[in-house]
Amino acid sequence: MAERMLSSQDPNVEGAGDQASLFEMATYAMGFIADRRADEPRPDLTTVLLDEEFDGKRMTDADIASLFVQLVGAGNDTTKTMTSSGLLALLRHPAQLAELRQDPNLITGAVEEILRWANPVHYMRRTTTDDTSLHGVPIGAGQKVALYYTSANRDESVFGEPQRFDIHRSPNPHLSFGIGEHFCLGVHLARLEARVFFEELLAAFPSIELAGEPVRLQSNFNNAYRLMPVRLAGSAAPALRTMMGAGTCGQGGRTSQKGGS
Repeated sequence: MAERMLSSQDPNVEGAGDQASLFEMATYAMGFIADRRADEPRPDLTTVLLDEEFDGKRMTDADIASLFVQLVGAGNDTTKTMTSSGLLALLRHPAQLAELRQDPNLITGAVEEILRWANPVHYMRRTTTDDTSLHGVPIGAGQKVALYYTSANRDESVFGEPQRFDIHRSPNPHLSFGIGEHFCLGVHLARLEARVFFEELLAAFPSIELAGEPVRLQSNFNNAYRLMPVRLAGSAAPALRTMMGAGTCGQGGRTSQKGGS
């Protein structure tokens, strides 16, 4: 559902740009919120959103449903993109992949380089609140400004050899999670998901290789692959198969999945 909402430019994605999926998700959220209001509070994020005041007011059901759609869309699609694009980067840099297998402690740094190298979204548009200037270019209040993370993450004044993938890069001040008040709400979960994914994947499969040519998603916004077939060798736990999605992964098997690995 999130893929259909965020892949409106790719005619090869079934149901791409289908706004009905957005309303379907929002309707589900409204029903979920109504059920929770009728139940006893639970120690989770939903209860916090229902009970807390923001700027002196509580969020309405419509407010929470809107946030729900945003969280599901942003959290699901970007994580899928990061892990699949990250795996592709490692497969195309086999020496660094071998280092990760030898020393899993390097995975934390590798995740940061994956985020820099293959940021899940290319850009985000913002609106200026005051007159300002950037590198001598005047920008008036109320103007629309596009922030290109793909460009910022390859800024030669910040990163040495920015076009080189390097899991040892440190410091790594990439902007894939945004900055300031627009810093990503799910940053800690995203990093944890990526770290656990690669730890479990590399531990379960001693051999991972491409089984075909990856196909990019047609999008100016998403920095993603619509198809990335890989061949896995080794015994995988059922939980890992579930994490990677439905497919035929396993001993000598091949998995070919939309937008993921």
